[in-house]
Amino acid sequence: MRMVSTITLGLALALSGVAVVGVQPALAAKKEKEQAGKPQLTPAVREAVAATQAAIGPDRNAPKDIATAVAKAGEARSAAQTPDDKFYAGSVSYDVGLAQKDKTLQAQALDLMLESGKVPAASLGNFWVVRGRLAYESKDYARAEQAFDQATKAGDSSTESYALLVESKDKLGKPAEALAVLQEAINKAQAAGQPLPEAYYQRGVAIGYKAKLGPQVADITQAWLKAYPSQDNWRDSLITYRDLNKIDADQELDLMRLMRTAKALKGESDYYTYAEAVYLKFPGEGKAVIDEGVAAGMLKLTPNSNIKLFSDTANSRVAADKADLAGAAASAAKAANGVAARATADSYLGYGEYAKAAELYKVALQKGGVDANVVNTRLGMALARAGQKEEAKQVFSQITGPRQGLAKYWLIWIDQQA
Repeated sequence: MRMVSTITLGLALALSGVAVVGVQPALAAKKEKEQAGKPQLTPAVREAVAATQAAIGPDRNAPKDIATAVAKAGEARSAAQTPDDKFYAGSVSYDVGLAQKDKTLQAQALDLMLESGKVPAASLGNFWVVRGRLAYESKDYARAEQAFDQATKAGDSSTESYALLVESKDKLGKPAEALAVLQEAINKAQAAGQPLPEAYYQRGVAIGYKAKLGPQVADITQAWLKAYPSQDNWRDSLITYRDLNKIDADQELDLMRLMRTAKALKGESDYYTYAEAVYLKFPGEGKAVIDEGVAAGMLKLTPNSNIKLFSDTANSRVAADKADLAGAAASAAKAANGVAARATADSYLGYGEYAKAAELYKVALQKGGVDANVVNTRLGMALARAGQKEEAKQVFSQITGPRQGLAKYWLIWIDQQA
């Protein structure tokens, strides 16, 4: 039995359901331009713009003469030549588009205004956001991508812009770029001390999981756990990490140990998989995990079941195994290398005797002949579980290679302890 990832079910979608809502950027921008000076319009455009405004009236939600407004706005667009022509022709056309609820016309009007180069800098980001929403709603994802990218470059930092840019890139088959945009948004949110909505992290994990982007997903899950460290999130993050990275059985065991530490074991398969991995080699740890699973109602010691066999075997070995530890530790201290010290430390770790485990892991490192990254992983665990947080963080920070990712999750857990 194997721990099964629930990522595609549990993290199913957040951002693609973002609603596209209408806003009115044109009015604010027109006021800014009018305050900046009299626009230079050609006579035909000036007349058509004035006629459109008169036909719409002061309330675009209840225009006086919509047919005239549509016709005159069209004339303004056709006659537009100068930058001011394009901006004002686009502006009144946008008003007509709002009055008619014609989003195609709204998009065309925004394109004309943006093309004019006359949109005030303070409003430019807002214009691109609205243009992006309209493109996204119409499933023109390439235009949406371009618009939201321009919005962020113009200074818009709304989470919605990042969200829809992420979605647009994913729709276009660019998952790596989508996650790079999301990571940028996460970094900005962290710097501001305001995490993104949890659904954004979940959506990033779902995109990355589908595309098998292990390193990017690890970064996102780590940020997710810093912002929302629930037990379910710990489980999903760690199992996703396991699924997307090539880790050996020894590293998977240490990952399960972190899941247990974070109280993230969930369901029969989690406890069963863990117990199966340790009941023979580390009977004390196997007994503890099985007992916890039974107490949580996740395991049942049904006669003739595998888990009953695991439990009976572990229980029968605990006394003798534990009695041998003192002698093994003494022999390890005299050994030529650190192999015996590491093995004995592993047993102490399984029994929850963290101080003794840490002492022997240090002996193993001193004597050598062991994988320093493996030993440091478990030394860090022992120190963390013994409450020696700062020393544990120093040890985890030294880990390199394939185990560095797991060490980062341990560092997050340590920082979250009171």
